[in-house]
Amino acid sequence: MVWCLTGVAAWFGLGLGVPPAAAEPWPGGSEIAIPISGATDDLSGATWNPQSESLWVMRQNRQVWEFAWNPVSTSFELVQTRVLPSGIGGDIEAIAQVDHAVFDEVYTLSENEGRIARVADADGSPSVLRVWNLEVTNNGHALPPETSGQGAEALEFVPDAALLAAGFRFPDGSAFSGSTLGMGGLVFVGHQIDGRLHVFDVNPAVSEDFVNHGSFLTSAPEIAGLHYDRTSALLFIWHNPSNVNSLEISPLSSDATLGTLDVEAIYDSAMPSGNLEGLAVVSRNQCGEFGSLPPERSLFLTRDGGSPNLVSFEQEPCDCTGSANRDEFEACLASGSLNGGCTCLDADQDGDVDCDDFSPPLSPLCSQNAVPGPPLGGLMLLGIAMALLGLGAISRRAPTGPPGARVGLWRRGALSRVVGELVSARRCAPIV
Repeated sequence: MVWCLTGVAAWFGLGLGVPPAAAEPWPGGSEIAIPISGATDDLSGATWNPQSESLWVMRQNRQVWEFAWNPVSTSFELVQTRVLPSGIGGDIEAIAQVDHAVFDEVYTLSENEGRIARVADADGSPSVLRVWNLEVTNNGHALPPETSGQGAEALEFVPDAALLAAGFRFPDGSAFSGSTLGMGGLVFVGHQIDGRLHVFDVNPAVSEDFVNHGSFLTSAPEIAGLHYDRTSALLFIWHNPSNVNSLEISPLSSDATLGTLDVEAIYDSAMPSGNLEGLAVVSRNQCGEFGSLPPERSLFLTRDGGSPNLVSFEQEPCDCTGSANRDEFEACLASGSLNGGCTCLDADQDGDVDCDDFSPPLSPLCSQNAVPGPPLGGLMLLGIAMALLGLGAISRRAPTGPPGARVGLWRRGALSRVVGELVSARRCAPIV
């Protein structure tokens, strides 16, 4: 049964506020080893290219590997390995790609120098095109240098269009209207000091031409890995302070607290163990591929020391989060098709996408197609109000998660489901 947006509206009307993002147990299942030679330690970076359908992983000594799915052996297998030029710096902790259509161009992050490097022909004869040393003071900010082994660890690029759709603001709260130096988006660097996410506008054509826009606080005191899923508009942040692993998912807004990323979800119990650092995730529109079932996808982690060094998890949920999903949902309704990523939206796996797949409803179309439910008498309404007030008191006493935690209105949290069922006097009829 699906309950309409009137229930959520009533929750806010009672002044109980937005329920916090509650921490949850690891959803990805058990690890599956991906054989890799020559990486017994110091394997630290990973990135997924959804267009080439390849996984790149990076070792601190500048060695890089590319893996691809073999449908015959039903496993990820090595495609190639290269050693990148020394100009990228030392102690390479992360790897990322900006233009997924340029399969052989990668960006790397050196912890020793605090340096980003742009490398061409990574699958042939690699060469360093440009470098940016981020530890210099720029725009009143500087990336902190490595101190006592704690330094820059993670690297990711997010396109302008995604940032604008998310309502992204710079860490100081100023409005973002688009990058200015030609990359078509911003570069994010995760740091082990204070778990800060540093923000840069980078000129891809000119070395050392960048603007440092400061940094955000996140949910933990250290960042080890970053992955941005362009199909769900969410940033995955892997935390690993003292080998205590957790996964934070953020929509890249900062509405709750200035300078702190909002949180869509936190996973911090029953987590994979070890010094896990590099993070990559199969895109949401590739759910059900590369060994995963349709409502799931693969997530990859690198282990710096210990064995196995490269692992995948095939049960990472294809939670259909992000601002783009409402449009996709309505397109699915119009077409009656589950192609183009819509399979992810079919939460109850009944073969179609309709209002029954979301509680609260994802689209206003659910409310427009609602049918009246049973009338609520005065005593029932009073009971509902008392129950809501009790739930509100419990939620205020309960731990509220990290600063800036929030839940999207359509997130399937237990509390929001209960509230929707308590206060809604209307039910949504399936559309399809």
